[in-house]
Amino acid sequence: MANWLVTVNYDEFDLEKAFDALPTIYWKNSTTTEGKGLQINDIVYVYVTQPISKVMYQFKVIGHADQSEYPLAQKAFWKDRTQLDSIKGYAVFEKLKKVDKATLSFDYFVQNKLIPDAPIQGRRTDRDKASNDPIRIFLAHIVNEFNNETIATDYPDEADLENKSFPEGAKQTVQVNRYERNPVARAKCLEIHGIRCEICKMSFAETYGTFAKDFIHVHHITPLHQISESYEVNPETDLIPVCPNCHAMLHRQENGIPMTVERLKLLYEVSRSSKI
Repeated sequence: MANWLVTVNYDEFDLEKAFDALPTIYWKNSTTTEGKGLQINDIVYVYVTQPISKVMYQFKVIGHADQSEYPLAQKAFWKDRTQLDSIKGYAVFEKLKKVDKATLSFDYFVQNKLIPDAPIQGRRTDRDKASNDPIRIFLAHIVNEFNNETIATDYPDEADLENKSFPEGAKQTVQVNRYERNPVARAKCLEIHGIRCEICKMSFAETYGTFAKDFIHVHHITPLHQISESYEVNPETDLIPVCPNCHAMLHRQENGIPMTVERLKLLYEVSRSSKI
């Protein structure tokens, strides 16, 4: 078994919607020759190009297919289907996991010298690579980040202090608003509103330096009980960037009433003024 990193062009194929809608994903595989292309049981990580610029998806290769077997349902997620005519073979992917972590972003890779400061293109694999090979080290980081279930954009829930036993390797499941975690909506929100907290105006880069550049949470303004099945998120009016502290307060209630952005801004300003 080998680990792979492949890229998907954000402007060509909508992997976000395809991942949610399809039972399996068919991926270009030029060869099935042993030791060359994607092989059965290989694990594949997918990097989404700008404006996402992150490794976000994990798959397992479960089969191969030729051009005639490419599913019609998947064609719907291509913006330009003409390039499909030149693809002869595919690897069939089983979906494993989708995450959104700052430690899997292009900026993080460059800042930590995991890759050169150049666009991520093509494919990389750790097959037959030495332990000190840069590609193996890079892929090992990606593997570890997917194995670590703590996700940087999660709403910061408290530890389960009611649980008296703490078994080794125990994990806590946290319910997270999917609109806040949608990578496309998130990227558009930050493009429109910037990366400064909408409540307290904090900038992580100014507070912690370049290490924290571009880190911020995204909050979904509309309460979930007001959302219908046909609802479509508007990144400009429905989402705002917030720091984890303000995000936590926005998910609290005041005397049984859900907190609003305007109310929290007022509470923050009053509290800040009283301390001056």
